[in-house]
Amino acid sequence: MTLTEIINSFKTKFNPSKIMNPLERATDLYEGHGNGSEGNDFGGNPKDNPYINSVNNPVESSGAVRVSQNGEEPFIRLTDVWKIYQMGEVDFAALKGINLEIYEGEFLVVLGPSGSGKSTLMNLIGCLDMPSKGTVFLDSKDISGLQESELAWIRGQMIGFIFQSFNLIPTLNTQENVLLPMEFQEEDARKAREKADYLLEIVGLSDKKQNLPSQLSGGQRQRVAIARSLAVNPPIILADEPTGNLDSKTGGYILEFLDKLHAKEGKTIIIVTHDLEIVKHATRIMYLKDGEIEKIENHKKNELEENK
Repeated sequence: MTLTEIINSFKTKFNPSKIMNPLERATDLYEGHGNGSEGNDFGGNPKDNPYINSVNNPVESSGAVRVSQNGEEPFIRLTDVWKIYQMGEVDFAALKGINLEIYEGEFLVVLGPSGSGKSTLMNLIGCLDMPSKGTVFLDSKDISGLQESELAWIRGQMIGFIFQSFNLIPTLNTQENVLLPMEFQEEDARKAREKADYLLEIVGLSDKKQNLPSQLSGGQRQRVAIARSLAVNPPIILADEPTGNLDSKTGGYILEFLDKLHAKEGKTIIIVTHDLEIVKHATRIMYLKDGEIEKIENHKKNELEENK
């Protein structure tokens, strides 16, 4: 199946033109980054960045979303959130009365053992599922009762997902996988291709544009997934065990890259994991157990990280 066929098959499920714009579209947040195939530096000339049409004027058609600049208001808020599943004749509460506030620009790490409710929490924050009880607010707007078409619009505009299993389309090459979110947003084809090439450059995969996922290593596939998550420049990056299938060296590279996105771009990073190594990058740590918040701790990044 070609990229166009995949897009058309998904678009039959919802009509973006009918969606009331629940969140305000605005200018792109990127400012020139990346120079070199390794993708380890966020320097570079802004004029080389396809997200910018001049040094001072961002491209307004980028699909990025303006978020609230009021630091006193939480960017994401969960109020008395429950998620209850029916298992035969028994109800199972995966989340129990979660109250959580996440502020713009945070690097939040959610820790907990298997079965603690981490993935369920991620699905609710990422608009992939709805709570059984309680409310979920994104940028001060209640998303708990929205229709699937509206949730799909929010997912496409606001949230970049990075999954442990990568979730790349196996029949699409690297460039086409990165193009996929921009195709959903009906972005100009030429600009979309320029952005895809730019993102592959900053993750060090410019020479792998035509490779299928099966022709890439695990670390390379995860870097493609990161590039795809940044395609529409979302303000939120949501990662589920992003290093779970990687060796320690490659996992460290991925975490350094996410840390740079947080430090240089001001992205709100939320990672659910049981990997304690990720904690050093966090600004806050939430401990989840049996569907409940045990505690939340503020965390100071390592001095090395702070001086980047």
